Amino acid sequence: MIQTGTFWLVVFGSAVVYWLLPRPLRLGFLALASYFYLASIDPVGVTVLIGWTVLFFYVAPATVRDRDKAGMVLSALVVAILGYLIWQKYLPAVLDLMGRASPGVAVAVPLGISYFTFKLIHYAVETARGNIKDRSLPQFFCYIFLFPIFTAGPIERFEHFRANIADRFEAQTAAEGLIRIGHGLIKIFLIAQLVQPSHFGMGVPPTASALLEQADGIPVWRTWAFLILTYLYAYLDFSAYSDIAIGTSRLFGIRIMENFRLPVLAQNITDFWKRWHMTLAAWCQSYVYMPVLARTRMPYAAVYATFIAMGLWHGATGGWFLWGVYHASGVAGYTMWARRMRGRPWWRKAQGSLWKHMGIPLTFLFVAGSYAFSSAPEGAWSGIRIFLLALGIRT
Repeated sequence: MIQTGTFWLVVFGSAVVYWLLPRPLRLGFLALASYFYLASIDPVGVTVLIGWTVLFFYVAPATVRDRDKAGMVLSALVVAILGYLIWQKYLPAVLDLMGRASPGVAVAVPLGISYFTFKLIHYAVETARGNIKDRSLPQFFCYIFLFPIFTAGPIERFEHFRANIADRFEAQTAAEGLIRIGHGLIKIFLIAQLVQPSHFGMGVPPTASALLEQADGIPVWRTWAFLILTYLYAYLDFSAYSDIAIGTSRLFGIRIMENFRLPVLAQNITDFWKRWHMTLAAWCQSYVYMPVLARTRMPYAAVYATFIAMGLWHGATGGWFLWGVYHASGVAGYTMWARRMRGRPWWRKAQGSLWKHMGIPLTFLFVAGSYAFSSAPEGAWSGIRIFLLALGIRT
């Protein structure tokens, strides 16, 4: 969206109108402006979302009013929205994989479906827990439809959204927003282009498909160069969109949650997941990891369930499934190793010295290795082949 002049016209035009309006009308206006802009891109999908928004807004509080039926109502809401997500995003991919025609199944995935699904589930669960009490329909519509974060996150939480809406215009906040937008634009249109594999040269394959075509003769270092550049490009591109979303929201006096904190400097894989796509990681910890842990009492089962859910959230492919298994194995393995090392005197000393930074390049390479699976063009097997090539094994 940011590549079009329409987006920036809507941003700055609606920001001016927003601050000129009386305070009670602002969020309703921003919700409407967001809806009409998004509907110009995906009129059917965005309009259907109105029905989901109204349904969750009015039905979720029933879990508090009637505690006897709370579990049934909450389960019905969550199953319904997950069913819609699966029908629209995953079923066509599965049928295509099976080589079957899919009449009646949507081909065009509704705009922002993964993000608004997770926001609606968060709202329903936290309402049932009694953590969301104050709400208004214009406020909730603005939270769901807010166009700067609609397609690329962060996955904002409703209570955070409500608590971080400014009452009056502040030049400093607007300046912060403009600077953050500038950072994002520089990242995506300048720095990211320098590391994009297709532009890099030096014999680095431009795509995963090209890498596989050269599998018989490609040296290991070029496979790793492709994976590292793909990782860096993904980080710069994704964090740039987050910067622009956060900066644009500040033009309206809304402070959105942060999504990245220099993950390329993570000292270990658990530290990485406290820095990368932080809102998704936090959502999955709250609504996947903790429920699975509570029911199974098996921490590592909860870790695998969490990362597989994160992988499939990105895409319904075997490659993304293996991406989840790969990261879960890294987190589980590091956790077990760190627990064993905590009682060792040398380990405690290393944590307070420069030695702890030795984990940065190892973590960087481990994460880069996961892009063998997420960039795989033909599913799980092609991802495995790329990963084996990185290890110097030809198949």
